[in-house]
Amino acid sequence: MGKISRIRSVNSIFGNIDDLYLFCNVVEFGSLQAAARHLRLPVSTMSRRINALEERLNVRLLEKKGRELVATESGLRAFNLLKSGMESIETAFEQLSEDRQDVEGKIKLALPYNFYRGFAEEVVDDFLERYPKVQLDLVLSQEQIVPQTDRDLLMTFDLREMEGMIARPLFEARHGFFASPEYLARVDEIAELDQLRDQAWVSVDNIVDLPIYRDSKLVEVMSIKPKLVVNDIMAVIKAVEKGIGIASLPLRHITPEAKHNVVHVLPQYSRSKRKAYLVYKQRRYQPKALSLFIEALLEGVKKIQSQP
Repeated sequence: MGKISRIRSVNSIFGNIDDLYLFCNVVEFGSLQAAARHLRLPVSTMSRRINALEERLNVRLLEKKGRELVATESGLRAFNLLKSGMESIETAFEQLSEDRQDVEGKIKLALPYNFYRGFAEEVVDDFLERYPKVQLDLVLSQEQIVPQTDRDLLMTFDLREMEGMIARPLFEARHGFFASPEYLARVDEIAELDQLRDQAWVSVDNIVDLPIYRDSKLVEVMSIKPKLVVNDIMAVIKAVEKGIGIASLPLRHITPEAKHNVVHVLPQYSRSKRKAYLVYKQRRYQPKALSLFIEALLEGVKKIQSQP
C-alpha cells in the first residue's frame, strides 16, 4: 500500500479511514514494526491509532507475539474484508496524482542474463527513455528471487514456490539434446532413447525429471543425474562444447550461424517445451509504472516472435 498521507483527512463512521489503512498495512507487512518503517511513521503513533480503532470497533485486531504485534484471527478476518476497499481508495488517489504527474516509481526486475541480452535490454532502454522518472533495479541472475512487494518482477521458467503469484506467459522454448563430437567419440553410439539416461548431463537447474516427447506425444519421463549444474544457459553450452556432457538446449540458441561445436542427438526426440513466465504479486490494483512496464515487456516478446 502507498503513503498514508494521501488519505489522512478522509473520515468514516469508525473515525479516520487512515486508521483502517494503518491496520491493513500491519497485516500486509507482517508486523507493526515493518508497517511503521514502510509508512515512515513512529511505532508509538501506529500503536496509539490502532488501539483507538480497536476500542471503537470493540474487536481485538492485534496481539503480542514475541516482540511484535501481529494480527489476531479477528484481525485477519477484518483485513480480508477491508483490503480491497483500502486498495480502491489508494489506487484512486494514485490515479488522481498520476493525472497531474509523469509516471514514476521504482521497479525491481530479476531475470537471467540471456533473457536480458535476448530481448529485455532494448525494452528497458526504451521504457526508461519514455518514463525518465521511473527507477529500475535490474538483477541479472538465474536464481529465483520471489517477488516480495508490489513492484517486484521475476522472469523465470520455474513456477515452483510461486503460489499466490500472477504468472504471465512470455514465450515457449523448444529444446533438443546436444553433445560435442569429442564427447560422442568417447561414449558408445547413442542410438536409442534409453541410452540418454545414463549419460553425463549438464543442466541449467536442478530439475532432474525430463518429460520426453516424440512429435507431440509424451513417451517417457526420464530421470537424469547431472554431472554439472550451472545456472546460465550460455555457460551450459560452453560446457557441452568442451565435451563435459550432454544437455537439453533451446534450439533458438543452437543455430548454424552460431557455429557451436555440438551435434544434435536423437533429433526425433525432445524434452517438453519450456515456458518462460513474468511473475509478480497478485493485487487488484497495480502501480501505474509496474503495469506499463509489464505491458512493455510483453510487447517486446511479441515483436521478437513476429520477426521472420
